[in-house]
Amino acid sequence: MADNSAKLETDDFVFDKRLYVVFLIIFTEVLGFSMVLPLIPFLGLSLGLTPIEIGLIISVFSVCQLFASPITGKLSDRFGRKPLFLVSQASTFAGFLLLGFATTPILLLFARLIDGLLGSNMTVSQAYISDITEPKHRTRVYGYSSGVFGAGLIFGPVIGGVLSTISYSVPMFFAASITTISIILVLFLPETITSKPDKLSLKFNDIIPVKDVIRFAKTPHVRNSLLMFFIYNVGFHLFIANFSLLAETQFHVGADQVGFYMAWIGILRVTIQTFLIARILRALGENSMLRTGTVALVISMLGIAFSPDYLFVFVPLIFLAYGTGVSRPILTSKLANSVTKKETATVLGVNNSLISVAQILTPIVGGFIIQYLPSQTLPILSALFLASILLFLKTNTERQENTPVMNDQT
Repeated sequence: MADNSAKLETDDFVFDKRLYVVFLIIFTEVLGFSMVLPLIPFLGLSLGLTPIEIGLIISVFSVCQLFASPITGKLSDRFGRKPLFLVSQASTFAGFLLLGFATTPILLLFARLIDGLLGSNMTVSQAYISDITEPKHRTRVYGYSSGVFGAGLIFGPVIGGVLSTISYSVPMFFAASITTISIILVLFLPETITSKPDKLSLKFNDIIPVKDVIRFAKTPHVRNSLLMFFIYNVGFHLFIANFSLLAETQFHVGADQVGFYMAWIGILRVTIQTFLIARILRALGENSMLRTGTVALVISMLGIAFSPDYLFVFVPLIFLAYGTGVSRPILTSKLANSVTKKETATVLGVNNSLISVAQILTPIVGGFIIQYLPSQTLPILSALFLASILLFLKTNTERQENTPVMNDQT
């Protein structure tokens, strides 16, 4: 029965041509920021900043996203996905341009502020994919989008690392030029929101979605999806947001070598997402595949913590690529499928707000750890957070096994 259901689900999947444009937008977006993000800590160090100060500047982007993401979701419901795509890309372009001119910490801070206000289009991208994809196929499509994400990670860090050997400004300006391609691609993207509200009402809850969080928290399956995603992001971003500083401190590498690390992750991720995720999903199912991804992430964190040198790190990064490649699309699909289509953008906006909370805290905590504690403390702490997802999944499984009998009686 399970095998037949999996075959039927695969056989009736039709790839929407609009996804090609969305994936190209995601690719150019990722190509640009993957060139820039690994370089920001090195740029900060060159400007005389400490790891904690660098962490504070990195967190500014996420502080902005905490306010901007829910508003972006609401605005895309009112005015459409396409206009918000254009606004976010224009903000990213301006942020990259300012980074190219950042010769002082103030300019570096201002560049992250501009990009953070409207620069991330992840909420709109996820909502657009959800608009044009059947619920039962969303894990697969989000997996493809994650593969595209990984493809951008292959080339961006290497290009950024190589160009940084000239100066840190060159990759920033190049990233800005890449963003213009993304803006042009949006012009060819058809709108998916045909029925729009007559007016836009922005309230405090739209900025800090306390009411939405409380409302979703009252629904167990939505609450559980949000909690698992939050735990995942705390563990993952504690590591990845501080990866450049960790690599520089523990392995004494430069920006170009960190670029090779990130490119290796990208190569592995795009391979997993393109060729393996659908097969693994059919063989294991969502929950079992999420468990394997979580275990792989824990192994990778511990492997990096005890890696003796620069070259050995490439081995645990294999587990990191698999873990992120299978875990994030499943968590995203579970979340999108936990609500109605009309609430998709809202719940994704709430989720991105929670992600922003994790991204605000983790660079600061990571900067403190790197500055005052042994660098190995950071990946070990990440492993502890990620391992807790396994306990969370076990608890949920036990609840699901016990609830059917009670539901049948009522």
